[in-house]
Amino acid sequence: MRILIVEDNEKLSITYKSILSSNFEVVLSKSMADAKRKIASSDFEVVLLDIMLPDGKGYELIPFIKKEMDSIVIILSALEDDKVRRLAYEKGADDYMIKPITLFELEYKLKALKKRHVVADKMTTEIGDVTMDLENLTLSTQYNAVTITHSQGMVLKALFEKHKKQEILSKNELANMKEINKTDNFRIHTLVSRLRKSMEELESDNIFIENVYGKGYRLVIMK
Repeated sequence: MRILIVEDNEKLSITYKSILSSNFEVVLSKSMADAKRKIASSDFEVVLLDIMLPDGKGYELIPFIKKEMDSIVIILSALEDDKVRRLAYEKGADDYMIKPITLFELEYKLKALKKRHVVADKMTTEIGDVTMDLENLTLSTQYNAVTITHSQGMVLKALFEKHKKQEILSKNELANMKEINKTDNFRIHTLVSRLRKSMEELESDNIFIENVYGKGYRLVIMK
């Protein structure tokens, strides 16, 4: 699980990272502007957000976070004022913790979120405007829904994981995926073509698979 910590107190943010890095992938940010850049280029499951930042109030960042990705936002702030807390929740905060934070409580809270995220990730994944349900083997948008094979679902999931890292899924990686049926190993192009056809039936507004000549495939999600 990837966590973005938006905190301008360098000593405090380093303390958070040192405690959490053994169980999570942690990225640090010191300002709203820097956080926006990191959010625009990568996905985070959880954002730990301070309110008093050098370029604005942290809760003003929450609508941007919620628009860009499906993240849980936890406010970490010394401000105990009820109006501020209410405003943070109205902006979309999922939780509000008062500083000084009890680090073991924060760690256990994040571990619980990680367990729920893993379970949910096995069942459904939001990819752009497409919902992939691997339990029922379906892809759906607001317009349509289609049934896919298990192999197609695994390929799309692998493409999405590569997309989050801004990488290409190579044909060699596809051929060696243990989730793909052996018969598919000899028909990688056909498998991807059928997945593309299923996605076209969805009438998706912003997701498609790009062929990278001589290398493999890339998932493109238009924003």
